[in-house]
Parts: sequence; C-alpha cells; structure tokens
Amino acid sequence: MARFVLVHGSFHGPWCWERFAQLLEAVGHQVTTVALPTAPEEADLAGYAAHVVEAIDSLAEPVILVGHSMGGIVSAQVSELRPDRLLAAVYVNGLLLRDGESLASFLGDNAHLDVDDLVLKNMQVSEDGSTARFPAAKAPEVFYGSCTTEAAEWASARLGEQRTKVYGDPLRLTPERFGRVRRFYVRGLRDMAVSLAYQDVMLANTPCEATLDIDGDHSPFLSAPAELAAALTAVAAATEKLAA
Repeated sequence: MARFVLVHGSFHGPWCWERFAQLLEAVGHQVTTVALPTAPEEADLAGYAAHVVEAIDSLAEPVILVGHSMGGIVSAQVSELRPDRLLAAVYVNGLLLRDGESLASFLGDNAHLDVDDLVLKNMQVSEDGSTARFPAAKAPEVFYGSCTTEAAEWASARLGEQRTKVYGDPLRLTPERFGRVRRFYVRGLRDMAVSLAYQDVMLANTPCEATLDIDGDHSPFLSAPAELAAALTAVAAATEKLAA
C-alpha cells in the first residue's frame, strides 16, 4: 500500500478528490490532498511547488505524487525539489513540460497542431489578465464529459477562480533531480481539456515509464474512479517491486 499526495488542477481544489480518496483508502492506501494557495503572492509555480513540498515534508514515508492537469506542472517542479522523497510522479491528463517550458510557450510552440482548445476558448479572463474563471455551463462538456449528470453538476458548481501567473512560469528541471524520479502517465482517452494531440507531444518530449489509458474524460477521479484507482495501485505495485 502507498501514500499518495494528490495535486488538483486549474479551477479545482482538494474537493475534486474527495470521493476518489475514499476509494483509495478503502483498499488500504493513505491519501493526502493539497490545496494550492490562492493568495496572489503565493499563486504561482514557485508558491504552488513550495506548498506541495511542505505537505510532503510533513509525512514520514516517501510518497507517490499525483498531479492532475495543471497540477502536472507543479508535480514536475516538486520532482526537481524533492526527488529523494518521491517513489514516483503520476501525471493524470497532466501537463508534462520540459525544462524552460511554460504552458504558454508550449501552446505557442505547438500552434501548428491547430487544436481546438476548449479551455482557452471558454475560460473567462479578468480585464487585467491576472485571474480566470471557467463557466459552470461549459464545464460538463470540457471537464466532465463521461461523468454522470449528478457528478458533473456537483463538480461544475464548485469551480473557483484561477490565478493565471502559473501558465507563464517556466519550469526549472535538471536530469540529475527531476530526471531520476520515475514517471507514469494516465491518459483519459476522451479528454476534451488537454487534447490527446498535446499529450502525445508531451509524452514524446518527456517519455514516461508507462502510459496507462482510461476510457474516460479529463476528470477520471469522477468519471472512472475504479479504473484510476487500479492504475495508481499498479504504479504502487511497480514501485514496491523495485524497492524489494
């Protein structure tokens, strides 16, 4: 059994993991969920990573770090900061970028793919560009397309404001630290938020030990929780085997 540290993505919070965390705990895993800070002075890549590092440092055992969507950027930076505390990093439909890349630069470099980016198309950015919100009416289509109506409505109603600075902050990664953390990728085959075309580029740029496919949407912790739990349990078994 493993200790998982779960990092949410944009517009979300620890609430998105509530039901899924109970499922992991029911099969014997331990779960820590992290609330990324919202205060302007902390709501950037450095602040997010520091907050996750603080959570990891409060735990006695090494952990498996799980980053969903934008949480993947945070997980990569945490991998650089605490490689010795991580058994593995798992990217769930996650943004898996390289040293020096930001989400903004990645999107610019891959504009030739002509992806219909439903997150950028629908999110509502403040006048000064510092914050964004995602309309609840569009969330079921973009984030929760495979969920039950009840789950999609439950989650859509809880979406919050997202500070945008993290999207322009470049990652600082090295082969000696980030590079030695075992990486796994969980891909929702019906993801409408992080395009599979983008995911293919990211996985080609930064290969993972295994890619685990789930027949689900951008939010498998709600749409395919049993399958996601099985995927994370498989990662835990793989890390256990190597340790043995």
